[in-house]
Amino acid sequence: MVAAFVYIIANNSNSSLKQEKSTLSPLPAADEHSITVSSWRWLNAAKVVFIIHLWGVVVSFLPYFICQIPDHTPTTSFVIWVLLSVLSLKVLYSILASPFPHANTSLPQGDWALLKSVTIAALFIGLGLMSVVNFATAEIGALLLVPTCLLARPLRLDLRARSLRSFSRVICNLVVGHIAFPPATFLVVKGVFSGFGSTNVDDFWNWVESLWAWNSATYLYVSMVYLPCWVLCIHISFHTC
Repeated sequence: MVAAFVYIIANNSNSSLKQEKSTLSPLPAADEHSITVSSWRWLNAAKVVFIIHLWGVVVSFLPYFICQIPDHTPTTSFVIWVLLSVLSLKVLYSILASPFPHANTSLPQGDWALLKSVTIAALFIGLGLMSVVNFATAEIGALLLVPTCLLARPLRLDLRARSLRSFSRVICNLVVGHIAFPPATFLVVKGVFSGFGSTNVDDFWNWVESLWAWNSATYLYVSMVYLPCWVLCIHISFHTC
């Protein structure tokens, strides 16, 4: 993926160089610098993906500390988990780096498209590893995350288009994005099989605690693969183009 991207940039650069040579005009130093920066733009996307997956590692340890709180209810624990997850994500972004700090304003679409390709690559690796441990869990995750990743696209681009196709894509992105959120996915699945009347966030937190207590690989998959990839898809959807 990275090699293909660098090759495309280099190929375009070579074409421009040949055109410049044909006119016998030297390439300015500023253009050479922009070509070099463009060839390594994939590092920004890789850095964002790394930060989000590092955040997934932090989130995976939160239930252990939340369970140490005395007299806590499942609802309270779930709210604390959400707040700490959001706070830790903001802290990691502020300490390590913000997404696309050196994005080229003349090529706004390349950044989110490259981030999407790196996200799909990370998802493929995670699904491949999980399929060895628990194929059923990996398949369920693939049914939810693969469409989410493939449909991921900045909403602003579709809203600017103002066409039926673009608005349909916006609706699909919003619906799939909400359903793919882990708590929402759990509540929908449990509601389908057990009824929505008796389903609440307490069931989700009890399920998370049980996975943590059993040292389940599904827990690591949800916290370190599924949730980070979902966050990356949401980040792409709200990318400022």
